[in-house]
Amino acid sequence: MKPSLSVISALLCLSGVFPRTAGAQEPRKVAALVKSHCVECHSGTKPEAGLNLKQLKFDLADRHAFATWVRVHDKLADGEMPPPDEDQPSPNERRAAVGALHKTLHAASLAQQKTEGRVALRRINRTQHENTLNDLLGVSIHLGDVLPDDGSVAGFDNVSEGLDVSSSHLVRYQQAADLALDAAIAVRRWSKDSWPPKKLAYRRTGKETPDPHGQLGKFMRLDGERLNIYTGYSIQSPEVPLTGRYRLKIVAQAVNTGDRPLPLKVLVAERGATLATFDVSTDRPRVFELETLLHKQNVIHLNGWQLPDANGLTALLKGGPLETYTGPGFAFELMELEGPIGDFPPPSHKRLFGDLPLKAASVVKAERAGQPPPEIRENRSDEDWQRDPLIPVSTDPQADGQRLLREFLPRAMRRPVDDATLAYYIAFFQERLDKGYAFHTALRSTYKAILSSPRFFYFREEPGPLDDYAIASRLSYFLWSTLPDDELIALAAKGELRKPAVLRAQAERMLGDERSQRFIDNFTGQWLDLRKINATTPDPNLYGESDAFLMWSMPRETQAFFREMLAKDRSVAEFVHSDWSILNERLARHYGIPGVFGGELRRVSLPPNAHRGGVLTHASILKVTANGTTTSPILRGKWVLEKIIGTPPAPPPPDVGAIEPDIRGATTIRQQLEKHKSIAACATCHKHIDPPGFALESFDVIGGWREFYRASNSTKGGQVPLPNYPERKVWRGPDVEIGGTTAQGREFKNIDDYKALLLEDKEQLARNLAQQLLVFATGADVQFADREEVQAMAKRTRERNHGLRSLVHELIQSRPFLHK
Repeated sequence: MKPSLSVISALLCLSGVFPRTAGAQEPRKVAALVKSHCVECHSGTKPEAGLNLKQLKFDLADRHAFATWVRVHDKLADGEMPPPDEDQPSPNERRAAVGALHKTLHAASLAQQKTEGRVALRRINRTQHENTLNDLLGVSIHLGDVLPDDGSVAGFDNVSEGLDVSSSHLVRYQQAADLALDAAIAVRRWSKDSWPPKKLAYRRTGKETPDPHGQLGKFMRLDGERLNIYTGYSIQSPEVPLTGRYRLKIVAQAVNTGDRPLPLKVLVAERGATLATFDVSTDRPRVFELETLLHKQNVIHLNGWQLPDANGLTALLKGGPLETYTGPGFAFELMELEGPIGDFPPPSHKRLFGDLPLKAASVVKAERAGQPPPEIRENRSDEDWQRDPLIPVSTDPQADGQRLLREFLPRAMRRPVDDATLAYYIAFFQERLDKGYAFHTALRSTYKAILSSPRFFYFREEPGPLDDYAIASRLSYFLWSTLPDDELIALAAKGELRKPAVLRAQAERMLGDERSQRFIDNFTGQWLDLRKINATTPDPNLYGESDAFLMWSMPRETQAFFREMLAKDRSVAEFVHSDWSILNERLARHYGIPGVFGGELRRVSLPPNAHRGGVLTHASILKVTANGTTTSPILRGKWVLEKIIGTPPAPPPPDVGAIEPDIRGATTIRQQLEKHKSIAACATCHKHIDPPGFALESFDVIGGWREFYRASNSTKGGQVPLPNYPERKVWRGPDVEIGGTTAQGREFKNIDDYKALLLEDKEQLARNLAQQLLVFATGADVQFADREEVQAMAKRTRERNHGLRSLVHELIQSRPFLHK
């Protein structure tokens, strides 16, 4: 069958992209290949893969058409089309057609980027919005329940295409601004030198710890001033009186653990958040100190990871007295909790009202009326402060308001504001003064308007090279997920930030700042799907060895691994395989790695036969790619292709049903897949998806190594103990089917072999990670014109073994990062 005249003529006449004389010959090569090898299958009422090349126009201004021609290019370039059983073009014919199509698509994509920019109008997402309000105002408030969810595009929730704005968004933004301003503005006194004395100064020794539930003598006992605790019983602080930062000190020591440390956890039960894990040993008391944000009525809890509960300890005692118990526990010596710490009024208040004096509203009213001010009692209640709060007092409201707005607006907008914008908000403030609003109310209302405006939540970027202020914002939201700090803004004001040496120095400074943990958490949370770690719960009947300590440790291994890779500029190939990881005792036991004790994560060298190393074999990754009951080579294989290799498969046909796992253990997943792959529409993709999926079949739904599938009911294999948990027995199902053949015809026996195959092309691993970072950093999916830039980034890091930190620097210096 011949392609229609419209297809051929469109291929020949790419007006606005290539001149006729320069581009005519190259598209002819594409048209000739399409005519000879493609149209016969890709036409008619039921074209292969739903692609009708006879009807497809070569209109590169049409988004759908452009994407389709990119798909054609990639299939031809990869040698996947025409299929192996069809007549093939000669190597020269294929090379010429692919080259012509690549050149044309690149030119069209680059032309669009130059006129429109590669990033559409983009707002800050929910995480960035929360961080921006907190850092701008100097507060720490959770706004995730107020701000609306963001859509995900290309695997990330900060891509412009997924960041729409509706009327609901505008309402939520105002609510978030209200909450942030409430947290920032001081309405009552709380410092130790002022009234009332609401600061907490809690101190309790082990002997002074209350025993409301009659635990003493049963599950814990006094040892001088210390309280020896042998269960998961929690030592608790009182409720904190106010939201603010608190200083915590704990002194404890391990009991009956030999030379092994005992992990303790510190958590805030109201938030379900474990603040920290620290290890105590038997040789001496350990002093643990922490400064953290706590909200009003929060309570700190301290208890031991993995100590038995009351019923478990009762069983261990076997009716004997606690004095005869020789099992592990910890000696609690001291807990101190002090706060809120800091001066009054807090910095957050000063950012809004400067050094204007604060007085109770009733005092201000009386003074203005020329009456004696009321007495403010030292023991004033919270309710009294709510009825009669502190307010900032101005003797010249108009002048003070304008001064404070001039200071606040550039910080909020992340750049100098023009006269019209400044005049608008000053008029907004003045209008409220004229209507009789109190000074602080009028100014607060204006701040709320600023923090709810499009100028606040949208990035200011114009097509072409970014100005220095836009670079400052792009860099800051990339590495810190928040607005630029004073140093970045100062360099932008001088026009220095776009200089390569200055940009590199700033990136180094920012990566060394504690705020870079936000980059690690947000990027790994989405690239590696760590945000989904709690989306499934392991079946307790099949995976009873799973516990809270293991679940807590899983994502932290991966985050700490990424942090180490970034800090030491480790090769991105180590995401596939490394001879080390970041483990604690709980993970090490799960992996069958001896000699690791305590709950604190640390770098550990892996034994050669551990079948671990690289994120592919992290328990966190193996959990997020399973459903809690069964594993699926399809899900895991697709994950590896998308996240690690960078060759995502096409979506499955809509009429192909899903594979239902057999939890009885009667059939294996490979047996089911063989039937599934008999469908022609599925076979093409499965030859890519299945190999990495089966390479990971040796790992169960919580990342444990396995040689057989577990069954939910009795089997011929009977009950057998787990290698790393000999106290636990499971029903033995069929042997795990491992190994396979890659799409390129390379055989592998297990995960170790498969990782070795991936490591043969380190540059592809670097290209994939460069693409992932580019999407996250710029808020736009990788476009055709970006491909050469991504290739160049990977190539330039080759001399540094494709180090992760080097790749981040190359990205920051690249054209896509520095242009809209």
